[in-house]
Amino acid sequence: MLIKPNKMIMRQYCLVFIGWVFAQSKWCGFEEYALKVQAEDPEVQIRQAILESATPLIQHHRLLHTEMECKASRFIIPVVFHVIYSSPSDSISYQRIWNQMLRVFEDFRRIPETPGYAGVGVDSEIEFSLATKDPDGNPTTGVVYWRYDQPPLNWTSRDFCREAQDISMKQATGWDRNKYLNIWIVPRLCVATGGSNTCNSCNSVAGYAYFPSSGPTIYGTVIGSDYFWGSGNSRSIRTLVHELGHNLNLYHTFQDGCGGSNCNTTGDHLCDTPPTAENNFSVARQNTCNNDLPDLPDNPRNYMDYVNDIDMAFFSAGQVARSWTAINTIGSRLYSLSRTTNQQVTGTGPYGQVKAYFSAYPRQGCAGYPIRFYSYSMGKPHIHEWSFSGGTPDDPSASCPTVIYSQPGGYDVELIVENLSGRRDTLRKNGYIQILDTLYPLPYEEGFEGNTFPPAHTFIDNPDFNRTWERFRSTTPPRGAYGASRTSMRVLFFNYSRYREKDSWVTPPLDLRSYTDPDLDIYLRFSWAYACLEYENPSASPPSYLIDYVDSLRIYVSTDCGSTWQLLWERGGRDLSTYPGGCIFASGSLSNASFLPSSTDWATDSILLNAYKGLAPIRIRFEAVSGWGNNLFIDDISVDTVYAFASAISGPRSSQLSAYVSEGVIYFHTKHSLPELKIEVYDIQGRLVQQETITRIGEGHHRYSLSPSLSSGFYFIKIYTESSCMNLRYWHSP
Repeated sequence: MLIKPNKMIMRQYCLVFIGWVFAQSKWCGFEEYALKVQAEDPEVQIRQAILESATPLIQHHRLLHTEMECKASRFIIPVVFHVIYSSPSDSISYQRIWNQMLRVFEDFRRIPETPGYAGVGVDSEIEFSLATKDPDGNPTTGVVYWRYDQPPLNWTSRDFCREAQDISMKQATGWDRNKYLNIWIVPRLCVATGGSNTCNSCNSVAGYAYFPSSGPTIYGTVIGSDYFWGSGNSRSIRTLVHELGHNLNLYHTFQDGCGGSNCNTTGDHLCDTPPTAENNFSVARQNTCNNDLPDLPDNPRNYMDYVNDIDMAFFSAGQVARSWTAINTIGSRLYSLSRTTNQQVTGTGPYGQVKAYFSAYPRQGCAGYPIRFYSYSMGKPHIHEWSFSGGTPDDPSASCPTVIYSQPGGYDVELIVENLSGRRDTLRKNGYIQILDTLYPLPYEEGFEGNTFPPAHTFIDNPDFNRTWERFRSTTPPRGAYGASRTSMRVLFFNYSRYREKDSWVTPPLDLRSYTDPDLDIYLRFSWAYACLEYENPSASPPSYLIDYVDSLRIYVSTDCGSTWQLLWERGGRDLSTYPGGCIFASGSLSNASFLPSSTDWATDSILLNAYKGLAPIRIRFEAVSGWGNNLFIDDISVDTVYAFASAISGPRSSQLSAYVSEGVIYFHTKHSLPELKIEVYDIQGRLVQQETITRIGEGHHRYSLSPSLSSGFYFIKIYTESSCMNLRYWHSP
């Protein structure tokens, strides 16, 4: 149940009916009412125990999101709304209810490009469908209006008293519980508090719901009209989403505080929702429980906590599995509702309302390469009519076609869907797909010095539409950028509170077709700076225990212009950190913890791309994963070729050396350790201007900085080992 914080009274009231157990029994006034519910249905405890024993155990955290898939809704739950009203001001229009149902669908199905999508979490594959047939088989809007002071209610006040009127209201107005999930919207929701037998607090509770183990006379959800879609309240859009979670057998994530040692049988009975000591009305960096393994920070953005609508983001894989169990278990209130045969009876699912949704990946592609489209439409449509304005689909009537565009440009996409009811809906997205035909030759270099971001033919993949990569230009170089550069690309993870969200920057298509020489190496080189955050707040209430808040960087390569990806490189947390000591430590105050790198806080690495010789288009993706840790900077990206000269001079091939130079730094890679390496730098007139002998060179990647006193111009660089020699030409621009 969602509740409203009352700053005047400084109390927080919460109640989740699960038959006979309260989510927060410390509120004594609620406990007596729970015992009353138990007395009315003594089999509730048995039914709940059956649901608990049938729920699969998910032992590990699955917080990284699933990619888009071609799936229709697995389960359809028929819904009817009962609007109790006293005047037009507290009545709820059908349009508001329809808008609410769209949000419910977007959230439970995790629809891309809607507010229901978050990088973290999973698609529940559950669809709540507004009834179009009443219990007698007659057409209905799925919304029934009841005047509070007229039969069958005959209330003397517009205020609804939960303790006194819950059962009588539901018995008088509810539709067949074996066919419909009933939802009541009341003018003002009042509850008994502090042990009182009468309702003495109104609008402090936004809504409440019962578990599917409850009796048929009480199962369903009740929402106060001030907390329903369109009221403007910060807890109005997703109050129903939260309460429907309870109807699906989901506890609050803060159930029983931190719970016990067995996460499957204590707390919220799930192991992939980090425990939290108490409810959260806002998102805060905290770790209030340290009994989870591994110990992870609290994540109050789960739909089953109490944060504002805009901050709620996801259901976990464990919550979805628990819901599916409740749907498929005989004896659960959900079992009969969700059977396929009930859809035609209630006019729901394929026999109900329909709404078109679709998404595509990638949205920036290349001419001649596939783009996959996904219909996520409501109402289980069986007819899909696509229009790609020039693209060629493999099947224009498929729910998830693959489309190839032969020419560059921007393309509109339209989808018309129809289900068995004959209802149709259309969705059109203008300029939705961008197709490129430009291939970039090597060397490709990007230092983000230009004023345009993202640079030409690159793109930002920001699926949750929140904080993402940005261009950063330092006013006091070299802080915030690599070497002498003033500009870099960064993600401000220090301020990015959405755990496990993914954000990517993707290079333009690269052309490697002409590079087939076996003595030629192709490298991706990049520099990064990062510091994780080690944080605690022992003075907080409840205290936040010490933990590392860590982020990750992953690098992928695609050989089909971004349709599919292969992982090349991955680091996270202390392994990613370039900051001395690993993490920045903060206790209590975070005022000085935000990371801005100095010139010495950078690292450089190279990735061999020889496996992709002779191919085009090649794209590379830098993917950052948030842990609300600290800021990540990327600079000096380069894809270039380097010759290995082991065969140029007599000697074992094991002494091979690869090298290239960029922005005043020589980067070289040795395949085996070397006793000695010599570097000589000559100007355009052949004068030796710099030399160095380096001893005991280990296997791997190394770098050597040229003198900062070199003037602008061409330079020739010779690198010697005991068995090889290589020459580089370099234009230096200080």
